[in-house]
This record gives sequence, structure tokens and C-alpha cells, in this order.
Amino acid sequence: MPIRILPAEIVQQIAAGEVVERPASVVKELIENALDAGATRLTVRIRGGGRESIEVVDDGCGIDPSELPLAVAAHATSKIAATSDLDALRTFGFRGEALAAIAGVSHVRIRSRRREAADAAVLESRFGHVDAVRPAAGAAGTAIEVLGLFGNVPARRKFLKSDPAEAARVTEVVTNAALAHPSVGFTLESAGREVFALEPMADLFARALAVFPDVLGSDPLPIAGETEFDGISARVVGLACRPELLRSVSRTQRIFVNGRPITDRSLQHAVREAYRGRAAPNLQPTFVLFIEIDPQGVDVNVHPQKTEVRWRNAAQLHRMIHHAVADALEAHVGTAHGGTLLSTSRANVGRVPMRGADMPTAPRSVGGPVFTPAVRERGSTWSPRGNSTVIESAPAEQLLQAPARAVDVLLVDDTWIVHAGDGGIIITDQHALHERVMFTDLRRRIAAGNMMQQRFLVPLPVAVPPEALGTLESLTPLLQRLSIEALPAGPRSIAIHAFPVFLLERRVDAQAFMAQILADEALARGVESGQIGHAQEAALADVLDMMACKAAVKAGDRLSREEAARLIADGAITDRGTHCPHGRPTSVHIPLADIERRFGRR
Repeated sequence: MPIRILPAEIVQQIAAGEVVERPASVVKELIENALDAGATRLTVRIRGGGRESIEVVDDGCGIDPSELPLAVAAHATSKIAATSDLDALRTFGFRGEALAAIAGVSHVRIRSRRREAADAAVLESRFGHVDAVRPAAGAAGTAIEVLGLFGNVPARRKFLKSDPAEAARVTEVVTNAALAHPSVGFTLESAGREVFALEPMADLFARALAVFPDVLGSDPLPIAGETEFDGISARVVGLACRPELLRSVSRTQRIFVNGRPITDRSLQHAVREAYRGRAAPNLQPTFVLFIEIDPQGVDVNVHPQKTEVRWRNAAQLHRMIHHAVADALEAHVGTAHGGTLLSTSRANVGRVPMRGADMPTAPRSVGGPVFTPAVRERGSTWSPRGNSTVIESAPAEQLLQAPARAVDVLLVDDTWIVHAGDGGIIITDQHALHERVMFTDLRRRIAAGNMMQQRFLVPLPVAVPPEALGTLESLTPLLQRLSIEALPAGPRSIAIHAFPVFLLERRVDAQAFMAQILADEALARGVESGQIGHAQEAALADVLDMMACKAAVKAGDRLSREEAARLIADGAITDRGTHCPHGRPTSVHIPLADIERRFGRR
């Protein structure tokens, strides 16, 4: 087949396929044009989910009659004039192809009147065939009707969902626009029924609460943060739900950049990481974040639909979002989860560590003792290998240091610690709470840079699959922060040359621990995708989760009443003490009123 120039009709349909995916895409483009025109009120009307008709009416500046034909012409725009304008975009539209693409696959009627004009003008385009402009009556602003979407492309109409499904997508688009522009009034009507009507509001927070009153809760967490890189400033404000309101779905997660709704998995990941350990890992937070950044720091000219952007410094934005949400969560005192209501505190500085958490005073040694941690059983002790020097530790039956003053506790099945408090009875999972205490202590050690290591006279071999060697190479900087030194020792093995004293004192098997790290598929995927360099803290938290879990007392470990009391005391002053690092609750509070009710006392 010879090379030929495509007919204009085919070109329009190809362009429409990139810009106009469904009725919601049309509504998005028309709303953005109205906002660029300075509209203060917008009305959106749809029928048949938008496939039958779409109408967007605004009170913006309007279009001059002489420019109406250009409005539906390809690559005609008033937003940019030179290439340099792409680096400083402050409008939503700029490609000059949306209306032309819509007009190529539908019957479009545009009625517009500038505020200073006496009459309006109307232009109609039937599937790319433009009629002459004619005078008409109309209010100031612009009204655009889109009839019979994809009428000339029946195959595209077949791929549309049901009318309710398409209407739901339109509702989401209008909702996003309303969230990002609280000073603009929005009304949405579907099949003659008013879906919602939002009056202009004072600020972003008021609009977010008006749109999502149930999922954000009555008292959401305010988010605020800022950063600067390469002379470019960025800041974020928004709202997020409290940890007790997390849900199993993530539909109510919104991110806006300079008023534009975007989809960015990296920034969503930053928010989820801030919630790590505060609730079950399968639950999702609800949040609405508004990012303001210098246009030179973000490229919105990535995709015709403009829902994806490219950041000049994605890692810095990730850190800003993560720290802003984490700070808001840290300021939140009192967390409810599954009927549990306990308080948390950051006042863990200066607490006396639990046994096994004390830092050795000796400097890092070269050629120290060699350990083979035995399988831990009740009453068992460590067994050294050969005639190596052994670091003495407390008897195995004393797992935790006792507090100065004992607290009345009841130990149940060597797993649960029961005591009175907060006007009721508190049941604590000894492993979950000790795991949180260990995790927090490890975080503190990493931040202080004093994770002591023990070098082995004879490196400990670990058999691993060949692909694990690549994972080890990528993880080496992270392992060095944890005082773990491991090197390849062959095509299918590695050798552990040094390991943290903290874990050795807690009877953690170094070989099994390293094998578990290298076998972790999620961590390996993060390494392969480059996330370890991008989100080092997330990878660090994953490994610390493992370390804390291995180091903590287990269900079935027999604690004395004094040790159990010490654990309760340490948990009370440990950050995020209400949940273990995996998100499970550490304690359940049963109010006395509930107990009295069960016994028929009230």
C-alpha cells in the first residue's frame, strides 16, 4: 500500500481516540475550558450517561463570534504562543485539540456571549462539518452541547459502559473539579435529576468536607508541608482521615497539582507509608491533597488527558508528602481500631530499654565471637559453636527487665497480659506489643547511627537462589545501615561477615534472617523497580519489621508478672504503641460498662 496523507475525517477520529475516551473525558475538557475562561458558576447536564447529550454552561468571559470557528479547529488555542510557554503553564488547556477532537465524533453546538457584547452567537459542528456562525440570544458566558457522542464511530459506542456507570464517571470528574476550585459553584444534573449543587466556599478544606463528609469523618487530620529544590518551591495542604476510619477500598484518594487532578502511584505510596503500622495493612486511607508547585517543577505535557505528570524531583515530592502526613498522624493523640480506644505518646525519649536492647559499650570488634543461635524453646539457652568466646546474657527465663514497681497483671496462656486501666480491662498481645517496642527502638538506633555489629571469625554461609545475588547487591547500602555485612560467596550462596549485636542478643538466627530478606518478593520487586533508591525509608521499614518480629517475645514465651508489667509500661510510652508494625492492634480495651451490661448489672 503506498504512503498517503490521511483524510481529515480519519485524523479527527484518531485524535479523538486519544483525548475523548468516554463522556467523562468530554466533561473534563469542557470544565477545564470554562475554568480557564474565569467561570464562577458551572452547570453540567447529561443524559444517557453522557452518550445522548452533555451540556456545560458557564459564566466565564465568553468567546468572540469571529473566534468561534477557531474553537473547533485543530491546534488552535489562546493559552500558549511559544515553546517557552510550555515551561510556565498556568492554564488547564493548552494543546488546542480537545474541542476539535470532540467535534469530530459528535454534534457540537456552542453558544457564547462576551460580557461586553449585546448578543450571543452560535456555531454548530456536525461530526467535523462546521456551519456558519449565526446570531442568537443568550446570557454572558458559554454553553456547549455535545449530542450523539461517537455517533459516527459505532464501534467506540459499543465499548462504553452502562448509562449508570458512565454517569458515575462523570460525577467523579465534576467532583474533582469542585474539590480543586472551592470558589466556583458547581451543579450536576443527570437525566433531569439534580445530583448535587455546591455553592462557592471559602477554602479547600470546607469544600473537601462538603464533598466527602462520611469518609473523611467529622474531624479529619489537616495536612501541611513544604519543600524546595533547585530553586523551585512546592507545598502541600489537604485533609486525611484518622487511622480508625481506614477502609478496604481506595476510591476516595485525590491528589491535585495546581488545581489539576492527577494519578500518581508514587505519591499515593508516600501517604500509605505514613499510615504504616497504624492499622491493618489491607486498609486504605482516605485523603485529599492539593499540591502547589512552580510550573517549572512539573511537566503536564505527558499525555493528552493530562492525568499523568512528570516531576523534576519526584523523590523530593515523595518525602514532602510522606513527612506531612506522618507529622499529622503523630500529632493525632488517641487511635480507635475495632472497638479499641487507647492513647499514644511520643515521650519515649530516655526510657530504659528492655533486656536485650541495651547497647554494648565496647567498640566494633574485628574477629569476635561466633554464634550459632539454637532453636528457641521455653527455658532454652544459646549454644556457642566450637570454643569461641561467648557473650554472656541473662538467663533465658528472664526475657524482659522488671520495672521498679510491679503493676497488677494477669497472664493468660503465655500470650495475653490482662490488667485494669482506662475505666475497664485491657487485654494485650505480648508479642504484638513487644514487636512495636522493638521496632521503635530499632528506629531510634538507626537514626542515632549506633547499631553495633558483631563480626564473625568464620563467615556464616547461606544458600540462596542465583537471582538473590542481584537483590543482595541492590540491598547492600540498606543492609550497611543495619550493621549487616553480607557478600556473595559463590553462584548460589552468600556469606554473612557481620550481624547486629542487638539481634544476636535476642537469639535471632542470622542465616535464617538473611535468607528471609532475600526471599521477600515484595522487597525484591521494589529493588528491581528502583524504589529502594527512591523510597529508602519504605525498604528500611520492611526490614525493621522483620527484625522486630524476630527479636520480640513470642506467644508461648513465659513471662513473669514483673516482666509483663515492664512490657506494659514500655508500651505506654512507645510511639504508635496501639498497633504492631504490621498494623495489628496490640491491645483491646473492654469498658466496665460493657462488662456490667453482660452481667445484667445495667
